[in-house]
Amino acid sequence: MDYEFLPGLAALAGIIPLVIVYLLKPRPKQVILPSLMFVRKVVRETSDSRRKMSKRITDPLFFLQLIALILMAIAIAGPLIENIEEDSEKVVVIIDSSASMSVPDRINEAKFIAMESLGKENTVIAAESMPLVLAKAVEATDAREVINSLEAGGTPGGLPEAILTVINDEGNRKAKVAVVSDFENWAGRPPETYARIARAKNLELEFMQVGRETPNYAIIDGYLKDRNDGTYEYTCTVKNFNNKSVKLDLWLESKSGLLTTRSISKPVSLGEFGTQQIKFSSIPQGTSTVEILNKDAVPCDNIARISIPEIKPRQMLMLTDIDPEIYKSPLITALSLIPGLTVDVQHALPADTGKYDSIVINCEHEPLAASTIKEVIAHAGSGKNIIVIGNGCLYNSSGMRELYPILPVEIRSIEEDNSHTLETAGSGTQLFEGISFDEVHIRKYLVAVPRENASVLAELKDAGPVVCTWKPDNGTITYVGISDIAGNEAWNNFPTVPAYPVFWAKLLKYLWGIGDIRETNVNTGRYQAFDRNIMIENPKETISSKSVYYDKCGFYNLDQKTIAANLYDSTESNTFTENRLNLTGGREDVQKEDLHKKSPDRLREYLIYSLLLLLILENLIMFRRKII
Repeated sequence: MDYEFLPGLAALAGIIPLVIVYLLKPRPKQVILPSLMFVRKVVRETSDSRRKMSKRITDPLFFLQLIALILMAIAIAGPLIENIEEDSEKVVVIIDSSASMSVPDRINEAKFIAMESLGKENTVIAAESMPLVLAKAVEATDAREVINSLEAGGTPGGLPEAILTVINDEGNRKAKVAVVSDFENWAGRPPETYARIARAKNLELEFMQVGRETPNYAIIDGYLKDRNDGTYEYTCTVKNFNNKSVKLDLWLESKSGLLTTRSISKPVSLGEFGTQQIKFSSIPQGTSTVEILNKDAVPCDNIARISIPEIKPRQMLMLTDIDPEIYKSPLITALSLIPGLTVDVQHALPADTGKYDSIVINCEHEPLAASTIKEVIAHAGSGKNIIVIGNGCLYNSSGMRELYPILPVEIRSIEEDNSHTLETAGSGTQLFEGISFDEVHIRKYLVAVPRENASVLAELKDAGPVVCTWKPDNGTITYVGISDIAGNEAWNNFPTVPAYPVFWAKLLKYLWGIGDIRETNVNTGRYQAFDRNIMIENPKETISSKSVYYDKCGFYNLDQKTIAANLYDSTESNTFTENRLNLTGGREDVQKEDLHKKSPDRLREYLIYSLLLLLILENLIMFRRKII
């Protein structure tokens, strides 16, 4: 047994003088004195009895004092005992559900251990790249159902973050925390550090390891390079996590709306723990996959998915009161600079509108015909992109106000005020990255308020939205409150700023779902938030949400974009490592001391109560003997 203050046991040496005192203690005699002549004789006999040592001690006071002395010595030493209950009142189970746990039997073994650790009140947390609370304060039966349905994901591990989240939660005080993992990927301080933090906050922390060394082959990295001919070059890194050489078969498959499906096969030979870079040229626009055909432990890292936005020729219809033969507005000029875009300028809707991807309404002085406005509203629900420019005609004309119900903003008035600055907002901060609005000066603008579920991309500071979009039906409606009127009547100077064409190019790519390859190729474990609910098709299901968590390897279709999510994590793919967290072996002493909470307080409390009881008994005996 361990003690807090081992020298305290030296108090047991006090037993020796206690025994000697009671062995030499004179035994009292009852003497009848018939006469004073016998006093001297009695005194002599009594003196002789003091010099005789008793062969045994029968005085109850001796035993009370002996026990008290022993208990006092033990209390001073402070024996350390583990405060562990067989059936804890409150249990928090942290289960590693990262990619490495998809090795056969690892997740099943972790589930079994987690179920065995449950108590009366249970919280279940899945540790991926971020902690996911699957159940909170539930009974063991409900916790077992949650644990049984748990699957390994495709993200890197995040155990330290999950542990700190539990430790910092005030509701977990006096709880038992069970951490079940293969400990392949530990990106944090040593585990005993977290155990000390937990002990300081009155928590019991226990680590339980699952899994054995398992060979694995993985694509641990990959990047794209633009070849400036409409195609890309893809370079990936393949690694053999095994102490034996291996021959791998890599298979590239590309799917594009512009080109037919094509496939390429490449054999790769790797030595033990070998690494090799593989290049694939002429990757077309669209989606592609590079797959290791050899079966191994972790399926997630065998496939690298590639998503390159398809840029196809597009046609745009602009409905305006401006005659392009007489005057070419700055907006028409900016749109004509976008590659692959053809702009058709009309005063009314043509008979064939199916060929147009987008319709822009830009009336400066004269409104559109009532019939045209009705047709535009009908097209808004059929999947068209409708862009409405915020000119004075949009507010002053009663006919143009018929468009208000489909706009993502409520237009209130026209204001003349040059004190407001143009700034990005929400998703626009990333969308318009690299565009400076410092040189833009606003003199006149439409005062507007965004509708519910509308996404504001740019705004006038303290004055309302300037670029706002939403999807009331199948189509996308966008309001751009930046008039392109030039000359003395100009509302702003933005059309004269060099960033104006870039602004429109970025906005249209966003509306068409054409993103940068850095946006369409991400690592798993990433979390992305949006300003509104969007339809998200992930590898498992289709949902409507304001955020997406890339927890699985695969393609995600969202907001007209296809996102490729890959693991690309060598530490998570290394299921054959020899440097796994060792919780037995050489760290046994650390585990014994730090992973279980020990304290002398509970036993010391009982010892003090026992000493008080013995003191009361001793006083009762002495009082009865009339010693006190």
